[in-house]
Parts: sequence; C-alpha cells; structure tokens
Amino acid sequence: MPRLTVLLWAAAQFVSAAAQGSEEDPDLGRQAFLRYCRECHGEDGDGLGKFSYTTGERPRSFQSGRFKLATTENAIPSDRDLEEIIRHGMPGTGMSAWNQVPDAEIEAMARYVRGFSLDAIRGELDRAVAAGELSAAEADAEFARRTTPGPAIEIPPAPPFDDERRARGERIYLEACASCHGPNGRRLRNDPMPDFEGNHTLPTNIVGGVFKGGNGSADIYSRLYLGMDGTAMPGYRDAYSKDELWDLVHTIERIIVEGGLGQPEDEAAMAAAATAARDASSLFDQPGDEVVTSNVNRDTSPILLGVGGVLLLLLIAGSALLTSRR
Repeated sequence: MPRLTVLLWAAAQFVSAAAQGSEEDPDLGRQAFLRYCRECHGEDGDGLGKFSYTTGERPRSFQSGRFKLATTENAIPSDRDLEEIIRHGMPGTGMSAWNQVPDAEIEAMARYVRGFSLDAIRGELDRAVAAGELSAAEADAEFARRTTPGPAIEIPPAPPFDDERRARGERIYLEACASCHGPNGRRLRNDPMPDFEGNHTLPTNIVGGVFKGGNGSADIYSRLYLGMDGTAMPGYRDAYSKDELWDLVHTIERIIVEGGLGQPEDEAAMAAAATAARDASSLFDQPGDEVVTSNVNRDTSPILLGVGGVLLLLLIAGSALLTSRR
C-alpha cells in the first residue's frame, strides 16, 4: 500500500508538472491555433484557410485588428472576450465551439490570435513613421489606442416590463431594426450586406433566436449597445437610453418566444410580397399543373408533316438495305 500511494503521488505530480509546463510553453498558442483554427482562418490568420469557402460567411481576418464581438466600451475585445468566443463559438456560423479544449490552450490561442492584429497594426504604424506621416511617439500612442481593451460595458439590471415599455420597445424595434430584420423579426431583406472587408452576409432571422454573440439577455443588450464592429450591425448606445435598450431587448425576446410581433398589417404585406414573387415567376416558361394536350393536327404545317414522313420512310428503307447485306 505505501508503494501504491507513492506511485499515485508521483503520477499526480507528473500530470501537474506537465500541465504547468504546457501553460508556460511559449509555443502553445501557435500549436493550438494550427490544430484547431488554421483550416478556416489560415495559417497567417488572414481568413483564407483551405476550408474558409465552406463556412458561409468568410472567417474574419485577424490581421484587420477588428473583431465582431466584444464587451468593452471601445469594442476592443478583452482576453476573456476572445476566450469565450473560442470556447462557445459563434452560433449560426461556421465558427465551432471549442469548449472541449483545455483552458490553457484556449487562453494561449486567444493571446496568439490577438498577436496577428498587434503585428498588423504595428507594421502599419511603422510604415507611417518611415514615410514621415507620424512620429515614433505618435505611432506608439496610436498603437495603444487601437489595441488596448477599454473598461467593460456596464449592463444595468433589467427594469420592470409593463405595457408602456412593451409599446416603446416595439416602436424602437420598428425604427431601428425592421428595415433589415423585418417588421416581425422574419428577415425580409435577402440582399447580402457587405462588411468592411467586402464580405457579404445576410441579416439574422430574429425569430430563430440564433445570434452570433449568444441569445441571453445580457448578450443581446451588449450587441445592441456596441453593435458588431466591421459589419452592417450598428450600436445604439448613443441613440437610445439604457432603459430603452432594455425595452428593445424584451421586444427581441418576445419575437423569439412568440414567433414575431404578430402585427396583421405586416403579415398582409408579407403575403402580398410572396404573391408578387410568385406572379413574377410566371413570366418564365416553367411547367405548371395544367394538362397539356397535343395540337399537332391543328397547328402543325402539312408540308412539315410530309417532309417528316419522307425522311422516316428513307430511314426505314436504309435500315432494311443494311440488314439484307449482312
């Protein structure tokens, strides 16, 4: 028994030392990135991995220095933001959740991913210094401004929801969201919208309740407050108060639960649009359900019928001649 105890203790110490060694390994982030991320985001973090074309939306280039999801006032993600994105993925996209990966690897990957943007921004500013456009001190200040995460946004407690807030939330939704996401949360706009890199995406179908940043109340509030950097999704922190943003959060949650706002005039408009689309498709020669009858005797020219008959007789005669020679 003592020997077994010693062996178990030694094994535990070995595992612990190995884990600590992995955390301190300066190459851990790179190796983890190559293992889990390279195929989509590319070895250089440029979003051009060999499977990037399979993800629907093109994977973000980390070299841009811009990230869609953050919870900081300046929209520069904290380490925790990057770790959570790696851990939970982006629902509705090709970005998988890697929550089965050890925390040490996730933390190292987050630092490594940020390194792509740090290197790209530093290179851009160094070129500006070399061209005489910035001083070294100005470049350092700009680098800090563009790469240092700000303080976390403050998400106040949700205020009580009543009929007045319900009506206000619907009004704000129609003002701010309906033009892209549809008056009932069922996407009406089907033309792709470009991001800052020229990549095209469609607005989210809110009724599905699948959002890139998660569908919890705080997640939705964060997206409404900050927007999604580099995309067509704006932030509304300057347009609406925090209480109004909470009213909008509750409206979005109602759309998910109820399957829309249920406004009859909007349903009628959607039905009319669908009818118009079907009518437009009838302009093309597409088969319908009607019975098709032959009009050969009525519409076909007698001359054409005669020529066809002669050709058929010649074909039969030639075939018979060939057969007799065999």
